[in-house]
Amino acid sequence: MGTAAVRDSGAPGRPEEPFDLPCVRCGVCCTVYQVRISPTEARQIADCLGMEYWDWVGRYCDPRWSDPRSHLIRHDDGGCVFLERSSEEVALCRIYGVRPASCRDWCAGVFKPACQDGLKRFWQVGVDSSGQLQGTPESLSRLEEFLRLL
Repeated sequence: MGTAAVRDSGAPGRPEEPFDLPCVRCGVCCTVYQVRISPTEARQIADCLGMEYWDWVGRYCDPRWSDPRSHLIRHDDGGCVFLERSSEEVALCRIYGVRPASCRDWCAGVFKPACQDGLKRFWQVGVDSSGQLQGTPESLSRLEEFLRLL
């Protein structure tokens, strides 16, 4: 990051474009948002896990959700029940191949509060008002190396 991640527009006085942040696998969105899924999505996930539909619903869905047209994936103390930490910084989805549409459609971004929280909490990197990453050379370099491996 440092100078490598900061984009210079090349023209004096022109604002820089915000940093194009890919998902940094922090898992904050999976701890903040509780995902609503359709019965069809629930069936696909249950099938993938080799479970009967209603057994899957009983184990992984929030029983407080009363809408019969959808289910709410349950959270435990660490967020979504399918969130798994592979390291201190990296979170993985145990059902990534069949994750719900709302998870597939999620796009990371420097102005999203969940992404800013993850950058700060796990990478010690902040975001300024123009969308540029801010941090020590060490923290920016560590994040840049991680992003290069994606």
